[in-house]
Amino acid sequence: MKNKLLIITILFSSVMWLLVFSSCKKEDEQTVIPEQQKEMSPDKEKELMTRIEFLEQKLRECEQKSGISDTSTIESPVHDSVKVKDTTKVKDKKEKLKEKEKELNKRLDNPKSAIMDYLEYIKRGVSDAPKFDENMKKANEVWVSNSIDNFKKNYKNTKKFTVLSEPEIVSQKGETASVKVKIKKTDLISTDGKNIEQDTEMTVTYNLVADKNGKWKIKNNVVQKK
Repeated sequence: MKNKLLIITILFSSVMWLLVFSSCKKEDEQTVIPEQQKEMSPDKEKELMTRIEFLEQKLRECEQKSGISDTSTIESPVHDSVKVKDTTKVKDKKEKLKEKEKELNKRLDNPKSAIMDYLEYIKRGVSDAPKFDENMKKANEVWVSNSIDNFKKNYKNTKKFTVLSEPEIVSQKGETASVKVKIKKTDLISTDGKNIEQDTEMTVTYNLVADKNGKWKIKNNVVQKK
């Protein structure tokens, strides 16, 4: 009888212990908050808002640089039709700026001034041997298309280059023009084993065209020697 009572007591104690242990474990599990479910701290939330405001500001700056006046935030969707419209506006604006630049170049860089600059580069190249290549390159760039090597050969033995008359616009219509000028070229030539200077006076008519930016370029020329 005593043994039976002892067994019942032990079993009852074991069951009670299991119930207590299980209850404590469940309570512990309920108090654990997963990391991803914790509330965001005020500092973290403030940092996030600051980053969003920064990104929105950068977006607005980029849009202003591109000529797009869109005040929507990052989260606002942009339809394809709006993008196309904005792109067209930017393209049209660039085209208008190019046209204004072209017209401005035409007013500032007229055919006469283009030839005056061209002749000045040649004079500098002839009179300053160390800077011959530099100035000849600048003069050659006034031509639409010309070989720099052939151009330099024309003045390799030139000792003096003189402009006898101010360049004169013979004709100008739209994007074409003709400018006439008198020059004298003194070359060093070899004759009978001797180097002598030879003067050549000529009237040169330069035919020019305005490029896509309105800059005047020499297309060809006509030389009349005396």
